This record gives sequence, C-alpha cells and structure tokens, in this order.
Amino acid sequence: MLRLIFSSLLVVSLTGCGLLSPRPESADEIIEKASQQKIFYAPYDSVWRAAHSALSYTIANENQDYGVIETDFIKSVDGWMRPDRTRPEYKSARYKLLLTFARGATPGRESTRVTIEKKIEIFRDFVSEKTLIPSDGLEEQSIFYRIEREILIQQALKRAASAVQ
Repeated sequence: MLRLIFSSLLVVSLTGCGLLSPRPESADEIIEKASQQKIFYAPYDSVWRAAHSALSYTIANENQDYGVIETDFIKSVDGWMRPDRTRPEYKSARYKLLLTFARGATPGRESTRVTIEKKIEIFRDFVSEKTLIPSDGLEEQSIFYRIEREILIQQALKRAASAVQ
C-alpha cells in the first residue's frame, strides 16, 4: 500500500503542471486549419461579392461588417457531391457552411483572408443524438477556386473598362 502511494506521488510530482498546459497542435491539425482558409490579394468588398457569386446555397445569416456568411442547412442528397461518388456517403446527413472574412494588409496591396468551415451532422435515427464528422475539404477548395475566378473576372472587367475610357 505504501508503494502504491509513493509511486502515485512520484508520478504526480514528475508530471506537475505539464498536464494542465495546453498541448501543442500536431502537424495534421495545423494543415487541416490551413486548408480551410485562403488569403486573396484583393479588396475586402471584392472578395465579399465574389463569395456571394460563388455560393449556390441559401444564405441564412450574413453580416459584412463582422465578416460572416452562414448558409442554411443543406441535405447531403441536395448538396455538393465529390467527383468520384454518385450518391452521398451518409443519406441522413446535413451540413452548413460558415465563411468568415478578415481584412489584411500586406506591403503594397490589400488582402482578405477567407475561412470556410463545413459543419456536417449525421442523424442515425429519430431518437439518437446527431454526430459531427469532419469534412474532407474538397467542397471548401472548390469554393475557394470559384471565389478566385470571380475576383479575376472582376479585375479583368475593371481593366477593360478603364482601357476603353
């Protein structure tokens, strides 16, 4: 009994406050966060308009001053489908997209950071709790691509209009 008490005190004294300090993020967690955000070197208003053009879902909530766009829940059968699939993996799933915008300043030009969070919920049956699953990131990458294309089109139209005058 004395050995058990001594060994438990030894373990507690050796670990100390190390258990209470936050653990550093793993490389996978850092990559996952970075894959859900992108920096566009364009004015905030242009990126905001491009995001609206790129989204094809009903918007439930938006606030340009706070930099937030939130979609309604989308059923997995009505939403985005991976190119290698013909039907959704989870038929009872639904998801929503949350886009957050942040103004930035890089030397010599404006920049805007966009973060897309896809919250996927799966319902097993009528009684059980919903289960949250992580996104594969493909739809987010697709939206980033469409936003980038919209910005390029806006810039090209602006250059063409100024060349005519």
